[in-house]
Amino acid sequence: MTAVRKTPVAPDLDAAPFVIRGERASDVVAREALLDACFGDNRHLRTCQRLRDGRTPAEGLALSAVRQGRQARLVGTLRLWHVSAGGIPALVLGPLAVIRHAASSASAPR
Repeated sequence: MTAVRKTPVAPDLDAAPFVIRGERASDVVAREALLDACFGDNRHLRTCQRLRDGRTPAEGLALSAVRQGRQARLVGTLRLWHVSAGGIPALVLGPLAVIRHAASSASAPR
């Protein structure tokens, strides 16, 4: 059973250049472009994709990182999926992708 956090978290815009929120339908085009950029056009041919085929991400566990400000845009994506591992319910992580400049700026000292 997956616990879903229902309490909204107010982002501290001074603390991070982005906010992490639940994935939205409006993120799809940007998410797909980011995944292609990170993993290549043949990413759908990989074995791990077979685990995700025909499934939707686990409820509440498809997340988007969105840059704040006037030029708000998707800078990262993360999804988890329900699977069965030897008859035991489990979650598979992936794909996880972050725009290169967002990854370096998030870890840079202030």
